[in-house]
Amino acid sequence: MPERDSRCFVQVRSQPSLGVETTTGITWVGVDQQVGHGSADALFELTTEQYVGELLWDSVKPGFVGECWSGKHDDLRLFDPRGGSWYPEQWVPARSRMFPPKIDGEIWHHVDALGEPLDSQRATVSRALAGGTEDMAVDAGRVTSIRFTLNGDGAYPRPAGLIAGLGAGASRAEVAAVLGAHVGGHSDVHVLEGDRVRLRYDAVGLTEVLLERPAAQPLPDGPMRLVLEMLGEPQGGCAWTRGVELLGEVRRRWAVSSGFPRRLLELDSGAEVQVQDAQVLSVRLRPSPASDVVLRATATPQVRRPHWPGTREEIRRGFGAPLATTGRMELRRFGACDLLTEYSSHEADAAVTELTAVPVGVSVSHRIHRWRSGEFTMFLDALGRDEQHPLVLAVGRLDGVDLTFLTGRLARVEVGGTGSHAERFAAFVDGTPARPTRKELPFGVPTYIGEHDDLRDFEQGWIHVHARDGVHVTTIAVSLEPPEGINVHLWLPHRDR
Repeated sequence: MPERDSRCFVQVRSQPSLGVETTTGITWVGVDQQVGHGSADALFELTTEQYVGELLWDSVKPGFVGECWSGKHDDLRLFDPRGGSWYPEQWVPARSRMFPPKIDGEIWHHVDALGEPLDSQRATVSRALAGGTEDMAVDAGRVTSIRFTLNGDGAYPRPAGLIAGLGAGASRAEVAAVLGAHVGGHSDVHVLEGDRVRLRYDAVGLTEVLLERPAAQPLPDGPMRLVLEMLGEPQGGCAWTRGVELLGEVRRRWAVSSGFPRRLLELDSGAEVQVQDAQVLSVRLRPSPASDVVLRATATPQVRRPHWPGTREEIRRGFGAPLATTGRMELRRFGACDLLTEYSSHEADAAVTELTAVPVGVSVSHRIHRWRSGEFTMFLDALGRDEQHPLVLAVGRLDGVDLTFLTGRLARVEVGGTGSHAERFAAFVDGTPARPTRKELPFGVPTYIGEHDDLRDFEQGWIHVHARDGVHVTTIAVSLEPPEGINVHLWLPHRDR
């Protein structure tokens, strides 16, 4: 067995790909070597000066990246995908920020450690980047502040890489040019997203950076409270039920792909909810003049579309002043939830175009791919969960669904064997007729195929389609493990098309 690679590559910026290998402190740049098209799949060593300069501007000498690509700097290569993996064994990507960042630097990995358990991955990455020079304060097992010294003994290993453009000795004017205006009457306190950066100076200039998380604001009253309470909670749970009563039932359940467990749920009100691991990651609202209209009829009692603030002024009256503003976006934080508001323009009377609620430290993309939708996403998400999990209970309430448990956890969901065939087949994946043939399931070709069976491999489990006559679907089963005792072979285009 090959020896485990103990190196840890932490990406600090994604475009271009820059980062630090934390066990050695070596800085690197990503180069398109095998895949191309911005993959930055090979990592090459940079000097600290190159790295810090690249965080600010294109400092790598012309042709250097091309020379790395062509093999002229193989002595500087730290990793490439020829070992069979596209990424190093220990790889920490830079998180895409929901609120557009105004600075670059390693500081963002430290910001993400605030509020996290001391033994969490984010806190561990923060300590690794600091190389033991950080001073972390912890309360109730969670990180509340992190202090960095920029000069002298115990200084941060790359002072100028902590906040790009600022290093030891920076003046207050230079700090203001990078971090923006200070907070209120505190000339040495600035804001990063919803957190505070408290700075200390000596006679020469900047000498210390303290990150801290201010006390959280309580959740607001009214409909927005129900939306924020959904975040991080299980799909099908109490907070989910209250949210659905407000926003309407799920009308589409989109999967991104067969290999990614994120879901996009479209609700009757037009709200979009992203879930992963059966937990709510985000709720996106798009206010419109058509407020207070009755939603289309569903299986549940009709609800009215809630009225959301429609202008910047209404948002500020309802939710208070923002913690941070950039361009057409404002950030507010309530409890462990971030509320991001986007406007039609920079003007004071600009209309609200979207409201997005996410847990603090979570990023989602509104450009999420819509691949296939249907109940199969719910069945896959429920696999492996306890029999009393809210999502498992919701699946069990559907007509014509048969559940199999193993040691108290859901191992298999089958439709077609216990009635309501037409309803369940049509709902399994949108576009499926009530009495489908194997070829009418809109999933594309199966992974394995046989005379009576199709088997597809998904990230969370397997989908087994059985046709007793070889043509018309008899049952569809979603399971953690592939079924045993079926006669199938790997699908090959020259043989099974």
